[in-house]
Amino acid sequence: MSAAHHTRFASPVTLLREWSERSDQQALHEALFLGFTVDLPFLEKVAIPVARGLGARTAVIGDAAQGLYDPVDVRMAGRSYLHGLASCQRAFHPKVVLLIGEHACRLAVGSGNPTLSGWGANDELWTVVETEDDDSHALLADLADWLDALPSAVELAPWSASHLTELAALLTERHVNAPAGPKSGARLLHNLQESLLDQLPLGPVDELHAYAPFVDEAGHALSGLVGRLTPRRTILGLQPRWSSYDAGAIKRALGGFDAQIRFLEETRMRHGKFVEWQADGSRYALTGSPNLTRAALCTSTRDGGNCELAVLAADTAPLLPEQGRITSLVSLTGRTIRPFQSTSHTLVLLGAKTDSEGLHVSLAYPQPLPVVISTSPDGSPGSWTQTGTIPAGAAACSFPLPEVPGAAVRATCARPDGTTAESAVVFVYSPVHCARHHSADSGPRLRYDYTAQALFADERAARRFETDLLRLRELTAGTSAPRVSPAGDTTAGSVTSSGVDRWDAYLADCRRMIGAPLTDLAFGTSQLDLPQAPSSRWIVSTVTVGVREEDEEHEDETEEENLPTTSEPLVPYVAPEQRARCRAWAQRWVAALTGPDGSAAAPVPVRLLVANLYVQLLAAGVWDEQDQSWRDGLSRLLEALGSEDLAGEADHDAPPETRRRLDAVAAVVMTLLVQDATFTGGGEHDVLAARAWHGGKAMIARAEPAEAEDLMIPPERALARVAPWSEVDRLIALAQEDDPYAEVIEGLTAAGWSVACEDGLWEIAGSFGNPLPVVAKAAERLGRHHADGVLVRARSKNRWAFMAWADPYLVLLNPPARVWRTYQVQLPATPESRFSGGDLSAVPGRVGSPTPLQKGPPEALRKILAEAGLTYPELVSRLFTVDT
Repeated sequence: MSAAHHTRFASPVTLLREWSERSDQQALHEALFLGFTVDLPFLEKVAIPVARGLGARTAVIGDAAQGLYDPVDVRMAGRSYLHGLASCQRAFHPKVVLLIGEHACRLAVGSGNPTLSGWGANDELWTVVETEDDDSHALLADLADWLDALPSAVELAPWSASHLTELAALLTERHVNAPAGPKSGARLLHNLQESLLDQLPLGPVDELHAYAPFVDEAGHALSGLVGRLTPRRTILGLQPRWSSYDAGAIKRALGGFDAQIRFLEETRMRHGKFVEWQADGSRYALTGSPNLTRAALCTSTRDGGNCELAVLAADTAPLLPEQGRITSLVSLTGRTIRPFQSTSHTLVLLGAKTDSEGLHVSLAYPQPLPVVISTSPDGSPGSWTQTGTIPAGAAACSFPLPEVPGAAVRATCARPDGTTAESAVVFVYSPVHCARHHSADSGPRLRYDYTAQALFADERAARRFETDLLRLRELTAGTSAPRVSPAGDTTAGSVTSSGVDRWDAYLADCRRMIGAPLTDLAFGTSQLDLPQAPSSRWIVSTVTVGVREEDEEHEDETEEENLPTTSEPLVPYVAPEQRARCRAWAQRWVAALTGPDGSAAAPVPVRLLVANLYVQLLAAGVWDEQDQSWRDGLSRLLEALGSEDLAGEADHDAPPETRRRLDAVAAVVMTLLVQDATFTGGGEHDVLAARAWHGGKAMIARAEPAEAEDLMIPPERALARVAPWSEVDRLIALAQEDDPYAEVIEGLTAAGWSVACEDGLWEIAGSFGNPLPVVAKAAERLGRHHADGVLVRARSKNRWAFMAWADPYLVLLNPPARVWRTYQVQLPATPESRFSGGDLSAVPGRVGSPTPLQKGPPEALRKILAEAGLTYPELVSRLFTVDT
């Protein structure tokens, strides 16, 4: 169902009230208020709370020079709604109220500004469109086209322009998907590229009626109207004292026509504008924002006119009141002109926005001299501080430090004549704070607020935290990340809010889920909450029931100390008596990330949080040197960070910064896990590291070290386990290496040996007494990538040994003996395990007797040489050639 009708006096507040009283309790998704003059304190009393309470993302946009408010009286701009300014050569003059719900829409196009007068006291004219059940209307489609084109004709801040184009996309999508409606009916007219007058039909018409509170002093609009419509009879409405007109100009414009004046009652300011005419038995009306002025009716915005919006409708009811005294044109006298002053030469600040990258400000036009940007918490005198400067010739600038949402911002600039220009005040817009509310706002979250200080020091807090993690894991099973609030709901259409910083939105949702301190810890955005040694603010000590008086005095003294000012990552401190407890809780927190079968992984921010806490505890030296149980926790953390369901869901919902943080944290965790271990060894720690490496290698290859710099903690505590930048960077390079032998070479190199391969023969060189264990280790690990066999020699000073290995046969040459020994190595044995002792007499599995060199290669060696493309004489020559 859709309908459009004229109404003489209906406040847009009524539309909001009716929406709030809907029987279906349909959510309101978008609310847009456009006007020439805007009264923000008034809107914050009667409209903004209602729209926001219904869940709507709300925007208020008005003319850059016509704000009716003192900054100290504005409380919600930037925090709850977008307040934008528009600037053109003349006036930004449309009056629009747009409400978009899940299945319904309301549109009001008229004459009333969003002020107490425009929405309450004045006599205004509105055209209201109502749609239900995903229906649409031609006026909504026209409005979408206008909103989409508006940023190209009017100066707007980039985020305001994006907001309008997103609304245009929503309306277009709804119109395209709606059932076909009537092709005739009311249509929206604008003057962005063509004047409104040129879009009216050509006359002659039977009768012309017109009224507007402003008639231009030269009478251009009236002259143009009668010239185009050529009416047989004209009646112009005026309020004698309240209308702005010049009697002489009206007489000149209408002098050649049959024209009369109707003086209208002045019980209330008549602000509704209209032009109506009759032709061929039908009545037509143009209503909306344009006055009877040249800038409004006769000139396009592109050519220096106002920005106007009007509705052209047929078969309308008479709009000119019948009450009022009729007088002849010649008897009209008086002049009450109130001229409009152009604002094109003032300093216009269009808006300010804050996000994760800082504070962004936008001017309407570049200035020849630098522009100083100042901010204030509330706009009160004496509270302004200089933030930065926009360079001369630039219209926009960003400053690295984010500003508080809702803070007041103004621009000042020195003029060439020595005076100073000052802009109107704008308010810092936060897309996150102003985002549309949705059902996810009441989604799963931790029941309690926690800090790292409490988790490391308070056993009760740690226990509650574990319970909270288990509960949150179950409630969010099947999801991997909080939903990004500003993204368009599928129920409202597929258009998303590109103007919203998705990273900020994601962090806001994470803060709702796990709290601000833990979110900042998980994503590395804050380091002030980590527990520190007694010399700094935070002290971790045993929690006791009673506190002695002297302890209280000591705590008071420590709280007076200054926080660290260094940008280096803070090093956490855990008192010795707390370490065993912290070790136990850390393992339990890791276990809470996944279910017993490895499914139902916790949300991404929770995984990152636990990983961060675990790394902090390692840096605090919580584990003793002989206690290697931390490795198992790190291995399970890597599995949780790379959980498969992440690829299925978070990659679509979460911003790219989330993936980058996950990859970087995984690189730090893997760097810690591989310390004192290799990826190719056979020890317990090696096997654990290798398994984790192969599961998380893809993540680590994508990692950027800077994304987890907060976890690269200096080794300042005894027994600290830390991941320096250099080690993390080297591990990432290894993961990015395409060489299948890279991991083996890395492991051998870590032992202090050099590794090289030339024409099929691997050479291992280093300082070792017995080359047998070394060549066996290298052959076994390199052989994993040589299905047809591998040739390896290990050299140290004057000793060397050679092995040819192709599972299950191994051929050994161990000088000074010049004989080949063949062994059969059956699983679970490996060359490394058989020859690790370096004593050939203790190695089982020899096949046959030793074969002298001069008798040729054993059968196993012959096959390996054939696959490698080496001849036996060539191999012998290379082995016994003296390296100069």
